[in-house]
Amino acid sequence: MINNKYHDECFFLKEREMEDKEQSRLHEGKDEMNLAEFPLCAISDRLNPNQESLVFEDRVWDKSRGATITRQLLITGAKEYGLPTAHDDEVLLGLIQLSKLQGFASRRVPFTRYQLIRLLGWRDETKSYERIEKSLNRWIGVTLYYQNAWRDREHQSWVDEKFHLLDNVTLLDREKIALHREAQTELPITSFTWNEVVFRSFQVGNLKSLDFDFFKQLEGAVAKRLYRFLDKRFFHRPRWEFNLQELCWEHVGLARSYDSSNLKRKLRPAISELEGKRFLVEVPDSERFRRLATGEWCVVFERARKESSKPEKLNSPNELLGQALVDRGVRPSAAADIVRRFPAERIQHQIEVFDWLMSQKDARVQRNPAGFLVSAIRGEYAAPTEFKTRQERADATERALEAKRKREERQAKEQLRADRKLQARREAAENFWNSFSNEERHQLQEEALRQAGAFEKTLLEHPGPVGVATRQKLLEEFALRSLEAAG
Repeated sequence: MINNKYHDECFFLKEREMEDKEQSRLHEGKDEMNLAEFPLCAISDRLNPNQESLVFEDRVWDKSRGATITRQLLITGAKEYGLPTAHDDEVLLGLIQLSKLQGFASRRVPFTRYQLIRLLGWRDETKSYERIEKSLNRWIGVTLYYQNAWRDREHQSWVDEKFHLLDNVTLLDREKIALHREAQTELPITSFTWNEVVFRSFQVGNLKSLDFDFFKQLEGAVAKRLYRFLDKRFFHRPRWEFNLQELCWEHVGLARSYDSSNLKRKLRPAISELEGKRFLVEVPDSERFRRLATGEWCVVFERARKESSKPEKLNSPNELLGQALVDRGVRPSAAADIVRRFPAERIQHQIEVFDWLMSQKDARVQRNPAGFLVSAIRGEYAAPTEFKTRQERADATERALEAKRKREERQAKEQLRADRKLQARREAAENFWNSFSNEERHQLQEEALRQAGAFEKTLLEHPGPVGVATRQKLLEEFALRSLEAAG
């Protein structure tokens, strides 16, 4: 028993040492576009325990329908855990970053609570671990009902969707790990699994860049929510004007009991924080808030120009390879060691194999993706026979495109020949009928229509395009038969 305890302590110490050395900063975070549009939580950490749902809605112009539609999001929670809070929203955003670090390769994402705490910038203390578990429990019980409010990027339309964000969560603690080791059973993986709807949105690229480090620096929950919403809108243009109540109630999540005066009071600290951090252009209240009518105000935001303090550009192949390894979860120190010890071609090849295995959801990489990649480079892992390099895939794509081009070119030529033949038939028929006087033409056309079959006569009786097309076809065929008989 002593040896087992010692082994478990070593296991945790080693894992923590590895995660401590990982970069806690993200070069570029991600946010899902739908989740940035409407809030998923009340803005306060203290909800009425009897409240069972949250509703957010607005009206927008839908280009695909050519009409204004009402978008609505209804959020319900499990009775035992209640509705999500601002802290839960942060945890959810952290889960998106964990998926981003693993390339959004799989619905099921292995992680540790310590890793998530480090990523969120929280203190490494018991309270943080408890908050993580409580938050995950709450998200498992939350159901989202989107009505005309979930953006389907594939079809470029607003659709209805009803789902849980997380399908399941598996959490381990030291006691459970120790029990598995004593029983010598396979150790399960701490992980969470996205619902298929939201993961499909990740896969089709319905994501926006997010300065996650900037987000973590913000102190107020209102500032964080406002930042996510405005950062999405600023992609389209740098200046926006919103109805104050709609912005605060439907997109920030402030209580509907607040009137315009209280909404401005609640919004000011968040605006000041975003101005102080050079996200928003600083303007006086007289320019920020504009009265439209009694009790009705609008609020104006303009994005501040970004400072030119860009990170140093990576130029050398070794720097780029090292960054590629870090982006796939390898510790910076380990990445630097690998780049120094192994040929660039070998590293690049194993990165390609790794990316392919991740896209295939291969079980060999799911348990510890970064560890697998490092071992593959050091041990020169033999790729599966079905794996194709990036160049081979590019060549195959080029061949397919060339074959498609030739096929389309052949079809176009065949269509041109058919069109010319059809045009020649129509011109010959037209010349045939034009060669007769009006009386002769009328008699011959009556004769042509009398020769129609029973089905064609039925079609001739139809008013509109069907009857017209049938008559034209019968007359054209009669003319061509007459020309052929005449030699």
